[in-house]
Amino acid sequence: MSNYLVPVDFSKTADHAAKYAARLSFAMANAKIILLNAYYVSTYESILPTPDLIVTTDENIADETTRRLEALEKLKLEMLEINPDAEIEVSLTRETILRSIINRVNKEEIDLIIIGSNGKKAKDESDIGSNAIKISKSSPVPVLVVPPKADYHSIRKAVLACDFKKVKEVMPVQSLKNILSKHALKLLVLNINSGQAIDLQEEHILHEMLKDFSPDYHYADHQDTIKGIVKFAKSEEAQLIIALPKKYSFFESLLHESVSQKLTIKSHVPVLLLKD
Repeated sequence: MSNYLVPVDFSKTADHAAKYAARLSFAMANAKIILLNAYYVSTYESILPTPDLIVTTDENIADETTRRLEALEKLKLEMLEINPDAEIEVSLTRETILRSIINRVNKEEIDLIIIGSNGKKAKDESDIGSNAIKISKSSPVPVLVVPPKADYHSIRKAVLACDFKKVKEVMPVQSLKNILSKHALKLLVLNINSGQAIDLQEEHILHEMLKDFSPDYHYADHQDTIKGIVKFAKSEEAQLIIALPKKYSFFESLLHESVSQKLTIKSHVPVLLLKD
């Protein structure tokens, strides 16, 4: 069984990611979607009044818990309208969202975390969306970031962006195998050349590492790496961009929120942050 963990906060951003997960589950036999909502009340909130002079009482917490469970069930029903055969579990925790995600991943085998990213006009719409990259940095499993513009399409092509440097340290071969074994997709390896010469030895190593996947190799010149990747993915009608947020990779910059948000906002397809 493939388990998809979808953190939600009932924003449009999170709902979009959840419904994307429901459509994705069509393509996966024996898949389960876990809708996770975190309702964390700090010690200070339970003692000190809010700016409106309201103290969070046990009764308030109970009422809010009920409201959130009802909202989870409502979203589940909306997802079942998309895929009536989907197996969907709702989960409400009393921890922070990051702690909730990590604990769930440690509790059972999670194949993929699916998170929506906020658009240009929705910077404050979703706490989860605005913290998508922080979650990705802490997550031990791959994270799929779904941009606001991304509609679900059957995944047939994936763009793997790589700068052909220190490929042994960067390339998550096992994670790629896991993905490609479950999806019959064509892998397009893209080198964005910003004026630097390609290391032929590193290129040869990369070809050897990926030979079992029979990828197509493409080379493009573009001063703006993000724009170059997005433009290529669009021209090739790819349904997925695979990024490698690891040390030595030029995608290490994805660990900086401003760059990563730029990618997920500009991209018209989901971005998979892949780790070994």
